[in-house]
Amino acid sequence: MPTKLDLTVVIPTLNEENDLPACLESINSLGAEALVLDSGSTDKTKEIAKKFRARFETHPFKNFSDQRNYADSLVDTTWILSIEADVTISPLLAKEIKATLPKTDRSAFFIPRLNTIWRKAIWHSDWGPKEDTHIWLYRKGSGSWQSHVHEEYSLAKGTSGKLNNLLIHHNYDTISEFIAKINSYSEYASNQGVSYSFWWGMRDFCKRYIFKLGFLDGYHGFFLCYLQSIYYHTLFVKNYLKKQT
Repeated sequence: MPTKLDLTVVIPTLNEENDLPACLESINSLGAEALVLDSGSTDKTKEIAKKFRARFETHPFKNFSDQRNYADSLVDTTWILSIEADVTISPLLAKEIKATLPKTDRSAFFIPRLNTIWRKAIWHSDWGPKEDTHIWLYRKGSGSWQSHVHEEYSLAKGTSGKLNNLLIHHNYDTISEFIAKINSYSEYASNQGVSYSFWWGMRDFCKRYIFKLGFLDGYHGFFLCYLQSIYYHTLFVKNYLKKQT
């Protein structure tokens, strides 16, 4: 049995029966607690969490930052690793975390994520590990999650470091799933008053495909950059139509 770390892995969920088993399985090598915070699942999310002996709590969804901050308030350990249900912890990252936490004086760590989209690892297109590096691991009370959409952990005290190994984000298995997310995220952003100019979508495509080397990801990269630009056009049109009513 692995040595227990003074660490809780926080996982916000909503109908995550397909992804949650692999996520919880990957936590086993850490020897950490697991806290699943659910916002109203109607599938087998709760049963799966209980099967893996994860702590299961519920909280009504307000926004993404609120969900993570509430989960953090329930944690009893010194350290928190906050991830999604479709994320797994690579064995090398688990080993690095176990070696780092007992001796560090840092308050938080940036960790790179490798996104797999439509069953392909994406290394460029502004979706690669270099760009998708954020604070996921931190001491409880060292800061808080900010922003209603695309939330980020904001460190209020202490210093941060960076880990070398990867979280694996099993992101978007199908085109339909990606398009559904474009619709739901643009709807939420529009309701929150987020807006971009008409040209922002084209700007985003050029940035991702040319300057962020999306063409090196092949056809996946082209289509990913294109669909991401559609998000901004969709949001623009939704905001435009609201102004007409």
